[in-house]
Amino acid sequence: MNFENHVLLITPGFPKDENDFLCTPPVQDFLLKYKEVFPKTKFSVIALQYPYERNNYKWNAIDVRALGGNNIFFKKLFIWKESIKQAKKIHSEFPITTIHSLWFGECALVGNYLSKYFGCNHLCTLMGQDVNSSNKYLRFLNKDRFSIISLSQNQGAEFYKITNSKVDEEIFWGIDEQSLNQNDKREIDLLAVGSLIPLKNYGLFIKVVANAVKNFPNIVCKLVGDGPDFAMLNELAIQSGINKNIELTGLLPRKEIFDLMKKSKIFVHPSKFEGSGFVFAEALANGMNIVSFNVGYAHNLEKWFIANDESDFISITNKLLSSNLSFEPLNIFPISETVEKYSKLYNYTKN
Repeated sequence: MNFENHVLLITPGFPKDENDFLCTPPVQDFLLKYKEVFPKTKFSVIALQYPYERNNYKWNAIDVRALGGNNIFFKKLFIWKESIKQAKKIHSEFPITTIHSLWFGECALVGNYLSKYFGCNHLCTLMGQDVNSSNKYLRFLNKDRFSIISLSQNQGAEFYKITNSKVDEEIFWGIDEQSLNQNDKREIDLLAVGSLIPLKNYGLFIKVVANAVKNFPNIVCKLVGDGPDFAMLNELAIQSGINKNIELTGLLPRKEIFDLMKKSKIFVHPSKFEGSGFVFAEALANGMNIVSFNVGYAHNLEKWFIANDESDFISITNKLLSSNLSFEPLNIFPISETVEKYSKLYNYTKN
């Protein structure tokens, strides 16, 4: 095929194969959709840290060069040099027209150098916890050298608060319209999905269920995910006397999670911080109603309820449990818009 442009994606991690559903699923969805809409755009990928073993392979016909850094600190400088070397090889085979780095960190650093070397466009997508005051890259990277994209208004505001610089664009990771599916038979009352780490605050989910059981003794709840807090949350559920009402499923494939969403009424997401919270978009697309704090994609909608504090969170959930809810799928983050906005950036050079 005669390609019209060539995008080099530089990322800490990339799926090791086409069955690796855990690694940045919204990026996977985006690349597949972009290739479908713009087949004459060539993508190449350099993955610095994951997969953990060095390998050159194809992912859905996209050339991937995994450097196998494995997040080992003393290998960082070598990995950066190797990524530059590999990028030059890729460029010699087919000139790179745009560099797209993920996370405002080492990938943005490498991308900045390469964009100057190749004389091409560079854009960086903020992905989540990289927008943190402890991230030293936010201070020393020249933000005028590349376009910076946030995933949500909340994330852009946090970036400005830390750096005193505005993002150039706000582009959400989107949902394909084909994934919308309505189901009014919902036997699961409360569903939570995510990494079981302190930041995600799933101890509040246990509190929500324990409080709801007082008025809804037969409530059915599921918590999907794995992480260091799994044992603690399981023990907390037992101590709260709600272990018969809540199942901690552990990690599940993405398709199984969607199947659960189609059977669930209310998506409970107590996280204290989200860069975007792609799972919000997935929950809405599967007809669920949402309770969350004002994080990531958060919108005040008929199906999305934003709590101010823990007490408010519990109160809103209890009210919804006794309400007549709509389970109509809602896509406020269409992937077609994501693709359209990135296509403009891929063909734009920042002065």
